[in-house]
Amino acid sequence: DNGNYELARTHFEDVLDIYPEFPGIQEKYTEAMVKIAQSSMPTATPAPTSTPDNRGVEALFAQAQQEVQSKQWASAINTLEALRNADYSYRTIEVDGLYYIALRYRAVEMILAEGNLEEGMYYLSVLENYAPLDRDAVSYANVVRLYLTGASYWELDWAQVVAYFADLYAAMPSLYDGTMTAADRYYNALIYYGDQLMSEGDECNAADYYYQAKAISNTDALQAKYDEAYVICHPPTAVPTATVEETEEPTEEPSEEPSE
Repeated sequence: DNGNYELARTHFEDVLDIYPEFPGIQEKYTEAMVKIAQSSMPTATPAPTSTPDNRGVEALFAQAQQEVQSKQWASAINTLEALRNADYSYRTIEVDGLYYIALRYRAVEMILAEGNLEEGMYYLSVLENYAPLDRDAVSYANVVRLYLTGASYWELDWAQVVAYFADLYAAMPSLYDGTMTAADRYYNALIYYGDQLMSEGDECNAADYYYQAKAISNTDALQAKYDEAYVICHPPTAVPTATVEETEEPTEEPSEEPSE
C-alpha cells in the first residue's frame, strides 16, 4: 500500500517458499509484479478532454473484478478486452493488473487442466508484455517448451524423444497435450527406441530400454521383446561335455604251469 513494491515482492516470495497455500498469496504476488512493471513505465500527461460517459465501462470493470474474484479467468479476459475496446484509457493501471492476473491463471488452467499447451504458452508470452513472469509461471513455461520440443521429434528421432521426456517424466509426468501425458510418451518412446535398436542389431542397448519401460509398466508383449533382446545379448554359455579317456588295461601274462 505504501508503494514499496520491490520489498513487497521479496516478502511475498518468502511466504511462497514457506507456505505457498496461504490464501491470496499468488494474487498479491502477481499484483506486486504488475506494480513493479508499471512503475518503470514513463507516464504521459493526458490532454484535457470532455468528461466521457463511463457508465458502460464501469459496469464492465465491476464485472471483470467479480470474474477474477470467482476465478472465471476466460470470462474475465473477454470482459476486460471488451472494456478496452470501449475505452482504452479507462483505469488503465487497474485494468492492466486484472488482465495480468486473468491471463496468468488462464494460461496455467490451459496447461494443467485442459492440455492446451500451445495456447497456454502463448498467454504466458503475452503476460511478459505487462510484467516479468513469477517463478511458478516460469516453471510452467519451461516444462511446456520441453514437452513441445520433445514431441516435435516424435517418429523422427526416438533417442531425442527419450532424452526430453525422461526429464519431463521425472518433473511432471501428468503433463498432457490433449493426446498423451508426458509419462505415456516416455514409456512408448522407450519401447519404440528399443525396437529401432533391435532392427539395427544393437540388442544389448535395446534390452536396456525395454528394461526401463518394464519398470514403468510391464506387459506380456514387452516382456517378450526384452527376453528376446536379452538372450541375444547374453547367450547362454555352452555346457561342457565330460569326456572319459580310455586307458589300456594291462594284459595279464599267462602263468607258467609247472609241468608234471
